Amino acid sequence: MGVENIRLPPTLELARPLNCLLAGVAVLIGAVVTVGHANIPGLTLISAFAAAALVAAGGNAINDYFDRKIDRINRPERPIPAGRIKASEALIMAQVLFVLGVVLTVFLNPYCVLLAGFNALVLAFYAWGLKRRGLAGNFAIGYLVGSTFLFGGLATAHLRAGPLIPTELLVLVLMAALSTVGRELIKSIQDMRGDRKLGFKTLPLMHGAGKAAALAVGFMGAAIALSPLPYLLGIFGPQYLALVAASIAAFIAAAGLIARSQEPKAAGRASLACKIGMGLGLLAFLVGVFIL
Repeated sequence: MGVENIRLPPTLELARPLNCLLAGVAVLIGAVVTVGHANIPGLTLISAFAAAALVAAGGNAINDYFDRKIDRINRPERPIPAGRIKASEALIMAQVLFVLGVVLTVFLNPYCVLLAGFNALVLAFYAWGLKRRGLAGNFAIGYLVGSTFLFGGLATAHLRAGPLIPTELLVLVLMAALSTVGRELIKSIQDMRGDRKLGFKTLPLMHGAGKAAALAVGFMGAAIALSPLPYLLGIFGPQYLALVAASIAAFIAAAGLIARSQEPKAAGRASLACKIGMGLGLLAFLVGVFIL
């Protein structure tokens, strides 16, 4: 059997383990930034990581459940349209993962219980229909990505004095959310042809690709403007600054590509540049946390 034919079990494929891992890593970054390595009990870190990963997995599974009819056309290899798992089983899986994720937050504090429960609802509502409603769906994804860092910071709220959401945490949340909204807008430009056939009401379809591109550039520009703050505020050291400069370069390239052309190929290249920029940004956060 060739490597290309090897598949994960359908439940794991629905959960998307890499996405869950990244969500957990973002939570750990948020926790360590607000408290530091030595001051966080192991149970807090494990519970926060696992809760975020499970809620993210539930969101991925319920997304496939609601997309099952579309996936029969666009992605027939996905577990539900391929017949490797029943739609009802995927829905039950999502519900169980959501419940497990929220239950784990009882080892943390009430703030985390509320945030995990709210995010599970947002993920379900997004999959049910918000993703087809243009800017609202883009904002939802931006919020969800930023909230992973927020969740990590709230997980340590009972371990520190001061404001519930300290400045250093807010900066990371905003950077992640703004850059994500920018990329989501670019992806909506890239997917215009298919979205039009499916009847989606995305921003570029409703108001034009040019306006969507301008807005995407604005969101990425806002994230870039915030990116030096973790260094200037003393949150991270010069190693962070070196890596975030590479992330900024990737976002500038994305902005240039989508501003110059809103054709699907150009939007695809801009989306890839955003993805690289976000990866470098996460790496910059990790390096910053590692040297705290």
